[in-house]
Amino acid sequence: MQDRVDQFPRRVLIVDDDELQLRAITRLARREPRVDLLLASNPIDALLTVGTRRPHVVILDVFMPGMDGFEVCRRIKSNPETCDIHVVLASAVMDPALADAARLAGATHAIGKPIDLDIAFAEIPTARTSTAEMAAVSDVHFHEPAAPVRGADLLVSMLADAGVECVFGLPGGAISPIHDALLDSPIRTITTRHEAGAMFAAAGYAHATGKLAVVAVTSGPGALNSMTGLASAWCDGLPVLLLVGEVPRAAHGKGVLQDGSAHGLQLVEMARHVTKMAAEIARPSALAHIVRRAIATALSGKKGPVMLTLPIDVTTAMVHPPRVGGAVTVGETMDPEILDELVDLLRSAERPLILAGSGIRSTGAPARLRRVAELLRCPVATTPKGKGVFPENHPLSLGVLGMGGHQSTRAYLESGVDVVLAIGTSLGDVATDGFTPALQGSRALIHVDIDSRQIGKSYEPTHAVVASAAELLGGLAERLETVPARGPLRAIIGGVERQRLASSLTPNRIASHDAVREIQRALPSDTIFTVDSGEHFMFAVQYLETRQPDGFVVMTGLGSMGQSIGAAIGAQLAHPTRTVAAICGDGCFAMNAFEIATAVAERLPIRVFVFNDGVLGMVEKGHRKVYGRRADYPTGPTGPLDVCAIARGMGARTLLIDDVGQLADAEALLHDFPGPVVVDVRIDPAIVMQSKDRVAAMTPMSIAVAPVTDRPRAVN
Repeated sequence: MQDRVDQFPRRVLIVDDDELQLRAITRLARREPRVDLLLASNPIDALLTVGTRRPHVVILDVFMPGMDGFEVCRRIKSNPETCDIHVVLASAVMDPALADAARLAGATHAIGKPIDLDIAFAEIPTARTSTAEMAAVSDVHFHEPAAPVRGADLLVSMLADAGVECVFGLPGGAISPIHDALLDSPIRTITTRHEAGAMFAAAGYAHATGKLAVVAVTSGPGALNSMTGLASAWCDGLPVLLLVGEVPRAAHGKGVLQDGSAHGLQLVEMARHVTKMAAEIARPSALAHIVRRAIATALSGKKGPVMLTLPIDVTTAMVHPPRVGGAVTVGETMDPEILDELVDLLRSAERPLILAGSGIRSTGAPARLRRVAELLRCPVATTPKGKGVFPENHPLSLGVLGMGGHQSTRAYLESGVDVVLAIGTSLGDVATDGFTPALQGSRALIHVDIDSRQIGKSYEPTHAVVASAAELLGGLAERLETVPARGPLRAIIGGVERQRLASSLTPNRIASHDAVREIQRALPSDTIFTVDSGEHFMFAVQYLETRQPDGFVVMTGLGSMGQSIGAAIGAQLAHPTRTVAAICGDGCFAMNAFEIATAVAERLPIRVFVFNDGVLGMVEKGHRKVYGRRADYPTGPTGPLDVCAIARGMGARTLLIDDVGQLADAEALLHDFPGPVVVDVRIDPAIVMQSKDRVAAMTPMSIAVAPVTDRPRAVN
């Protein structure tokens, strides 16, 4: 045993974003019997490798994009499970000041570049493996290998181990091994009628649960049909894993049908722009490791989609399941001084405002938001996508700011605010009422987001805080609990103020706002609403009173039409005991109506309300406003689309309403029918909401914000 301990090589992880440096180190390591070399080209891969491979030594480049070596070192040394790992920081400009900073971060040694392995080991205690560690190492290196399994079966078992409950998609030749493996798995397969529907259903599932959602489609048109949904998940930060079948590797570049490889359609290159990670699994032995990395990438930091292409000869190959273990836990720490400064700012504000985005939907964050608001006696507005993270019947609620937003929020802002806390929002035009300069605040704008790329895009924050919403709100609540709240809890300007519109006087037509109120009255209070893109979106934002954080699902990042029905399917699978209702327009229904057949086949009791005015209403009105003349964009051949006939043809129950009170007569159907119910809501297009002109709001003069003299405080 002792000989084996002495001879066992030391596992060394080199982390450098310079590929030339990594190649040079690899050549050196070949001549060094003491080294079992591991390589990583970015900080996230480094932390994943630390968690799974447990190196003895980590040698980190100091300067890397995204997260520097100091931060990686701090995270390794602050984790009780990895704090015993020796960390060396390296830089081509290593000087005494940089070396001191390295030691403060927890590094064992600081060296110059190019890296000399002998120097790197010089001041590190001899890493003689303990008997206990040797037993663990022995178990890994000398254990009888597991029996080989088909690559597709290994992948599906990894999905089940990761907690995946259902896989959405369409079958096809190149992806058939995955669909075949799913037949032997407890994972439920949802076969949609189009790949876009599969992506929107997965996005709805991810939105409703925060868990990983999985889609499996074939190559070529299957992957290309998925791209809109993939981009939507990217824009909205939803963890979706897209698995794409691919032609055999030997056929790449030979002109075979649906070749999506780097020699064909270059699907991976296309997807890189709208994913956190896109990769082809180039060999069977890499399958398990790349899948594990993809799952971790989708769920870490700001969540988002990933895509893997799977050549059919990889998924049909026999592979030995690797013995892997460990987990990566990245602790979050807030600088106490920054938290104290934020508390002082908020407590001293005369007219503060909290603007809450959908980033607050994470577990525990909505309750913390409510506690912070009550302790500060601070009014809260939400973005359209964040609608519901703060209950709209709360006395401190102002309602929604932005597209479809409430006058109560706009009036409070226009009366002047001094300190704004914007948290969990990218502050795009949909969420800011067309980049209103009032959000800049006269004293401070505190912008908090888990994704540093979102900060400073449209406003100039005085305090830029990179953190999760739950982490920051927890820190604020903890400090505010120690100081008595100021003044009594009272309503702010009478709470949420909704536009007052007249009912329709047109025969056989109902006003959109009346329809929204009728729908909410007819459905249970815990209903989850999925809302599409169009004029109906603004009415839903304005007139639905949302009290639960997960009660309003919309994907405004890309604003895709046709998203709501697929999203309703995903949300219903995520919450089978709750009512899920989609609100869409007739144009959106026409784009993705055939997913009603998916809901029928799966016996999903979704309720779909189609606001039918016979035209692409938002586009027509926008064209008239910009160009001064009307362009006709009808949805039906000679009048309104016959929604009921289409839905009945797919097996759904249907209903048509065109006046107030009719929906109440159908409550038994809405409550009890075990499959989908589609309601054709004949709306009056003449009744419109007052809204801000977004086109005018996006002119250069409109988006200019007040200059900021103080430098922003950036916090990681």
